[in-house]
Amino acid sequence: MTAPTGGGYRVKCPACSSPMRIKDSKEQTPTFKTMYAQCTNMACSHSIIGSLSWDFALVPSGIDSPRVVLPVAPSAQRKQAQRDSRPTTNQLDLLDQEATA
Repeated sequence: MTAPTGGGYRVKCPACSSPMRIKDSKEQTPTFKTMYAQCTNMACSHSIIGSLSWDFALVPSGIDSPRVVLPVAPSAQRKQAQRDSRPTTNQLDLLDQEATA
C-alpha cells in the first residue's frame, strides 16, 4: 500500500505495478480483515488475497468504551508516523533540525 490519496489507499499489483481494486473484504476480528483484490490491467488480471491488521495505537481512542484497546506504539514508531503523515515539502522542520543538531 502507498500513502493516503484523499479517497483511501492505492494498492499496486505485485505482478505488473498497475492499480488494484479491492473487490471484497471480510472482518475476521476487530483488528484483522481479509481482503480480495484484482489488478485493473486487463492483460494481467492478477487476483490476490491479503490481509490488513491493526497492531498499535498512535493515539488511544477518546471514547468511553472502545470495542478494542490496542497497545500504544513505541515512541520511535509514533514519531516516525508523525513524520510520514506530514505534507511533502522542502521546508526544514525546526524540531527535526534541533533533534539532529
